[in-house]
Amino acid sequence: MRILFTAWAWPSHVFPMVPLAWACQAAGHEVRVASTASIEAAVAHTGLTSVVAGAEPDLPAMSTKGALTSWHTQGRWPSEWTRHFDLLDPGQRGVLDALAGKEIAMAEAMADGLVAFARVWRPDLVVHDAVSYAGAVAASALGVPSASHMWGSVDVMHNERTLEGEPRAELLRLFDRFGAAPRVDPDVWLDPCPPRLRIAGGADRQSIRYVPYNGPGALPDWLIDPAPRRRVCVTWGVTTGRIGLGGPGDLLDEVVEAVGGLDAELVLALAPGQAERLGALPEGTRVVEGLPLNLLLPSCDAVVHQGGGGTSMTSTAAGVPQLVVSPRPEQMLTGDRLATTGAGRHLVRGELLRESDPVPVVREAVRALLDDPSYRTHATQLRDEVASMPSPADVVGVLERLVAERAGATREAAVAR
Repeated sequence: MRILFTAWAWPSHVFPMVPLAWACQAAGHEVRVASTASIEAAVAHTGLTSVVAGAEPDLPAMSTKGALTSWHTQGRWPSEWTRHFDLLDPGQRGVLDALAGKEIAMAEAMADGLVAFARVWRPDLVVHDAVSYAGAVAASALGVPSASHMWGSVDVMHNERTLEGEPRAELLRLFDRFGAAPRVDPDVWLDPCPPRLRIAGGADRQSIRYVPYNGPGALPDWLIDPAPRRRVCVTWGVTTGRIGLGGPGDLLDEVVEAVGGLDAELVLALAPGQAERLGALPEGTRVVEGLPLNLLLPSCDAVVHQGGGGTSMTSTAAGVPQLVVSPRPEQMLTGDRLATTGAGRHLVRGELLRESDPVPVVREAVRALLDDPSYRTHATQLRDEVASMPSPADVVGVLERLVAERAGATREAAVAR
């Protein structure tokens, strides 16, 4: 069968789907990955066939620098807020509405080209990342099933709906533009987050093992031999660099100083260009740019990051204790869940920024991860749970049955008419 994968024009939304796309292709299915020109090369480097379909949405331009900074320095939100919208204040509700508006605007930018390609290529199934609503529109326009692939968040965000649970009017208009039934929910949610880390309840989810793909790379010589002493990775994610954050006022300097004061090797894993925005580094700091985290993290005793899905899941799959310094509501959920499982610690960036000196707070949290063996024990348990989940190859069979069942139902309906 033909399977169309599509995602936001953002590598971090494509990468979690790559192992499933590989598995589909290895099973003999035709696979295309559709997005925009800005990530065509990133898709091509996976070995999959890239298709440029849709206009280029300019996500950074959708917000002012002040709005971006505010979004990335939120104070602590209520625990498990996705289950308790009534606890959100008007400002927090406004944040979610603004985020949904951006996601739908990106779908509007991509939909024309994506639907046009889909109508020519005629896929049997569309797999889209959880906030790529253009994929849902394309599947409905063709009358084929859709699968929504999550990227490692601990819950389904459901930004396609209002906080009252109704489909957003802007999204309904997008379906209507293509004469498509408003199927805002996928036929199946594919969730790589291990069950113990998820927020329980909500939408039914098909588990799929998180197999790290963090981009192409080569194993450097210094990672071949065991680390000479305890090693801590600090990484600030790809998204932060792409939107112009990650430097003075963003706590990365303070985190680096905190870890640099410990008896451990500091490895600073950055996206290209991020190092230029940093101040002086502690002596002995190893800086690497563009090194896939799945090559680095198995050698680490702890990792400090912002709680993004790719970094969180790669760390979890490696069994590494994690300190999440969360900038946004979704990452706060991840940090809270990691702390609850005992596999990590959680600090909220917005709260740290109000500290007169956040360095000792961060240093003590990392020291605990290094010195208390219970964190490694719980992180290992999470790693083992990831390894026990259905592999991408197993989930190919789930998708094949989904397509077969939809085709059978379509034939029965045609006979009944």
